[in-house]
Amino acid sequence: MYHEIFNRLMKLMRPFMKQQGFTSRGNNYYKRHPQGNIGIINFQRNREGFPKFTMNIGIYSIILAKFFLAEFNQKQIREYPLLGEYHWQARIGDVVPKHNIYRQKDKKWLNGDDKWWHYDDKTDVDALFHEISELIAEFAIPAIDKHITDGQLKEYWLEAAESRKKNAEIEVGELHAGIKRVRAQILRKLLILLLDSGEKEKFQIMMSEFHEYLQHHPEYIGLKRDYDRLKKDMDKNFRFDSNSKRKFEDDEEGNSSKK
Repeated sequence: MYHEIFNRLMKLMRPFMKQQGFTSRGNNYYKRHPQGNIGIINFQRNREGFPKFTMNIGIYSIILAKFFLAEFNQKQIREYPLLGEYHWQARIGDVVPKHNIYRQKDKKWLNGDDKWWHYDDKTDVDALFHEISELIAEFAIPAIDKHITDGQLKEYWLEAAESRKKNAEIEVGELHAGIKRVRAQILRKLLILLLDSGEKEKFQIMMSEFHEYLQHHPEYIGLKRDYDRLKKDMDKNFRFDSNSKRKFEDDEEGNSSKK
């Protein structure tokens, strides 16, 4: 049966991934950073049972995981995070450039479609393994190494937040709203990391922007709950002089008056 093709591929992947510093559990491979964060490569099979799969790349931040424990009704951080629990995520197809030889052979992938590998009873497993392992070594693992620390995540999200801010300024309608909504999600994660690292000035700026967004979107109860918690933690973690405290409160009042 064609299901054996995938199982044989995983059998080849495990020793290869072990050589790359990953441990395996099911169709997931985990790389643990000394800081505590976890890089993940996940082989996602088709939900309907069709013989095809794709690969997800993810980062699980311990600091972010601790913050969201109660929100997701969890008692402890995950030792083996699953798909959907990552704090940064990409598809393998997103990190492979267009000039790559394997992408050049796949017209749909070359034109921007999501990358899925199809297989059947006649699939050459060794050839498939050669392609997959090459893409993992050349693109997936470097993508993990580029984002695995909280400092790297902060830099990535700071750049992403600024980029989406500029994009939102030139778009209208649903696209404009969608970009701003994604940016709010980024701001929330950024604020958690900035608070932990004690970056007070950046934290204050982002909190004001986060508050302004929530003033226009009271329907996002979860984001508002996280904002209130961050504000309490801010008062505990940062020592503000009277002028800084007053400025932050004035910014909040100013944002509220724009509502």
